Amino acid sequence: MAGMFSRKTLVSLSVVLLAIGGGIVERRAAAADILAVCPPTYRAQLSHWIDHRQRDGLSVSIIDNQPDAKSLQAAIQSSADPTTRYVLLVGDAPSIGTTCNPLLEIPTTYFATTVTAKYGSTPTLSSDMPFGDFDGDGIPDAVVGRFPVKAETELQSLVQRIIRYEQNSDFGLWRGDLQLVGGIGGFGGMIDTAIESVTRTILTGVLPAETRTTVAYASPNHRFFPKAKSFTEAVIENYNRGARFWVYAGHGQVTHLDRVPSSAEGQPVLDCDSVGQLNCGGAASPIALLLACYTGAIDAPQDCFAERMLLADGGPIAVIAGTRVTMPYGNATAALGLIDGVYHQKEARLGDAWLRTLVQMQRESSTDRSTTQMMIDSLATLISPAGTQLVDERREHVRLYNLLGDPTLRLHPPEPVAIKVAPGYNPGETITIESTCSIDGELTMTLDRPLGSSTDDDDPNKTSIASVTQPVTANQTHQCVFVLPTDISGRLTVRCLVAGEQTWATASASTIVRQPNER
Repeated sequence: MAGMFSRKTLVSLSVVLLAIGGGIVERRAAAADILAVCPPTYRAQLSHWIDHRQRDGLSVSIIDNQPDAKSLQAAIQSSADPTTRYVLLVGDAPSIGTTCNPLLEIPTTYFATTVTAKYGSTPTLSSDMPFGDFDGDGIPDAVVGRFPVKAETELQSLVQRIIRYEQNSDFGLWRGDLQLVGGIGGFGGMIDTAIESVTRTILTGVLPAETRTTVAYASPNHRFFPKAKSFTEAVIENYNRGARFWVYAGHGQVTHLDRVPSSAEGQPVLDCDSVGQLNCGGAASPIALLLACYTGAIDAPQDCFAERMLLADGGPIAVIAGTRVTMPYGNATAALGLIDGVYHQKEARLGDAWLRTLVQMQRESSTDRSTTQMMIDSLATLISPAGTQLVDERREHVRLYNLLGDPTLRLHPPEPVAIKVAPGYNPGETITIESTCSIDGELTMTLDRPLGSSTDDDDPNKTSIASVTQPVTANQTHQCVFVLPTDISGRLTVRCLVAGEQTWATASASTIVRQPNER
């Protein structure tokens, strides 16, 4: 992470002037990893989170709130130094057009919309990103997170959930899962198909193969549309199994996700009421990424959907969402960057992965363009407004997306597993696959078809054809024995996850089963 902050202007410790009781007092903010902006109302409850972070090896400095965004930016900039990596805002944002109550609320900043305005967005967007831009160059130097609480009880509950999540000793299969919920694009058949194709490619082609993805699309004619129950019931049931990430890609409004056409009176996929049914044991809550318009509008007169999700007892442990109109290209680049930071760079904290994403989105261009990046750029030519520069759209989305939750949330990246598998097998063959990892625990190894290739019409997410679970010992080679079905052919993914007492390990490998006439 050190290289990411090379742009930061060296800021010496400075005097922060505070107006208290009509007089001016001096207060010197100590250098810290985290700057927390916290009104006095919430400081007693925040102290539990501060103790937790200090035990975690991070230093925290609290600075006083300010009544407007410009003053708060100045206070943060004067308190930051090159060690500052995170900014936490403790309090909801004031409703747009109202005066901030600095005893309960933390202001947010506003920018004129340019690219998204061509798509019917509001004239301005709200953004917390500038509070982490210490040198004013438009590129964040520290990642900003917000606890959008309105009461001490909400903060107490959120802090308790964060601590439970990080102390959770369940390193089971849920940690290797990602759930994707897709809405109807509504841009027309060809463009909707292109958007879906790119989204699926990002999740199944860019995610590590060991990640198991569950898909649900809110289109009644889609193969991944649940058939045995209502769409909302299926989404909640899947969510309650637990997952590392929960991603929604589709249309959204301030208080709900898009409506399901086949449901009674167009029931939303989820809304501010149905999030109360989310419950996966709390400690197994996912991180939510909402690739949708308006769902993160923290300055709306009512609680936005992302806020209600985060503050629900069984809701996600953190939510990344857009405050105004978001667009498919900007959404795709945000998702791609977050996947890279979490799954490939294996950043230790959510804020580190998100900051990496924001910095990458600011770049003019990349000389190392992957196939997926080229696909996303091709998508932009279909859906982005005419005359739009792609870098401008990305930069606007850097401002559009806010992190609601703890920017220092520990991601607990997995340890690696070495797998030894042959490049090809015969149907009906008894095969042995070897694995070795550095931890003791319980190994689950599965043989999986590609997502979408299942012959189970009732649930196309059922991809596993065989599974073995057994105890393993650190640094010893273990064997898993499978008998391949006689009617199977094609490419298979070998997935393994080791659930230990203090951590987990995961890996994948690819092989192929060929029928005799395919050789």
